[in-house]
Amino acid sequence: MAFPRRFRPSLPRRTTRWAIATAAVAAWCAVSWWRADPPSLGRELPARLRWGFVLDGQSPDGNRVAEGLRLLRAGRIDTLVVSGVPIAGGVFTSMVWVRQAPLDSIDRGKILEMRSECSSTMDEARMMDDFFRRRGIDSALVVTSDFHVWRAASIFEKVSAGGVAWFFQGAPDSRWNGSAGARERFKSRLMEWTKRASWTLWERWKPIAPREPIRPHGLAGGAELGRLPAPAWNGGQGLSSESGRPNAAGMVDLKE
Repeated sequence: MAFPRRFRPSLPRRTTRWAIATAAVAAWCAVSWWRADPPSLGRELPARLRWGFVLDGQSPDGNRVAEGLRLLRAGRIDTLVVSGVPIAGGVFTSMVWVRQAPLDSIDRGKILEMRSECSSTMDEARMMDDFFRRRGIDSALVVTSDFHVWRAASIFEKVSAGGVAWFFQGAPDSRWNGSAGARERFKSRLMEWTKRASWTLWERWKPIAPREPIRPHGLAGGAELGRLPAPAWNGGQGLSSESGRPNAAGMVDLKE
């Protein structure tokens, strides 16, 4: 008994299918990249802005804070807010960044820490968009690493949807610009390009959940600027996860 031969598409037909699939993927990538491309990158930085905000996640040399401080001293911004997230024991990264900066008394009067439980650029964008909108501020400067400017701008613009005009300033990053073959350079580049692909091809298309709460956060300045909490054996305590409750880490909730 003869069995029917298994049908196999001819080579031209298979080639056509692969060509269509490849074209569809290429079109998706092109449209996604075009949609994620932030128009704010073409904006010229104004002569002066009231607020500047330094994103967390910088290299240990603190170049983002250094660039923000340079703009502050040049009179391009009036107040500089340094973002910081928990490390451990009630210590936030912003405490470290401001402590290692060569601040004089005038600088310290113009710099604040935004201590928060943010875990991503999206979290920081939602937090600062809410912060500025509540105060009727319609424009602000964001300082981040030069390689991170494109993705940060795309995220901030998606969050604000035109409500806040964002301007961006890049700072050199020692890990990104490290010597060829350096482990930290490879890690930083692999991570950023992976995040950029994920943002462009998937996350940028997702709607922002309006009911998702903004991460707990609070502002610290004056005598609390860069002040480390007391160790646990001296009665110190860490960050309370309940927004609105001041604690020994110097957080004062700003939500109304």
